[in-house]
Amino acid sequence: MIHLTQSDQDKISKAVLEAELLTTGEIVPMVVTQSDDYPGARWRLAIVTAMFFGFLAYFFLGDFDPAWILWVQIPGLYIGYWLGTISTVLRPFLESSKVDEEVHQRALQAFISRDLHATKDRTGILIMASLFERRVEILADTGINAKVSSDTWQGIVADMIGRIKSDDLTEGFCIAVRECGEVLAKDFPGSHDNPDELSNKVVIE
Repeated sequence: MIHLTQSDQDKISKAVLEAELLTTGEIVPMVVTQSDDYPGARWRLAIVTAMFFGFLAYFFLGDFDPAWILWVQIPGLYIGYWLGTISTVLRPFLESSKVDEEVHQRALQAFISRDLHATKDRTGILIMASLFERRVEILADTGINAKVSSDTWQGIVADMIGRIKSDDLTEGFCIAVRECGEVLAKDFPGSHDNPDELSNKVVIE
């Protein structure tokens, strides 16, 4: 679940507004519960649970037909797959590379669906936090990437991930927004003709 009160959302939106006064860049903060259902990880958990059920049957039903060991593994599969809906249980079965891929894909999808690619000077930038995976993606449009190295965002990402792990999502967003604004202001300073092309509200999905 995403726990951002209206006060939290207003605080982040204010940080976006203040940051965009310094730059023609358009900053969009976004938070998602998780980026994917990870069916592969859930099936790994299901298989492990089924094997555990078989292990128990071997010791406690030793005098019965060995076929019982196979039969008890069937509910083990269902139970294990269901346990995959519990984040703390599923997390150890995730592959780090798969998590990185899914979070990145989720950010790319959001970048397009939220029209960050459609700003006048191609200066949209997405800051997306995926809570289940404890990952953060910062994606910038081509106008920004032409002047700002993608490596520039890594320190901001690392700091924000630390905030998420400390259950300080709101402050993490505010700091990340301010720092992105400062970076953008160097190459994309604000001007008198600086329309607010994208909403400053936090996108929550």
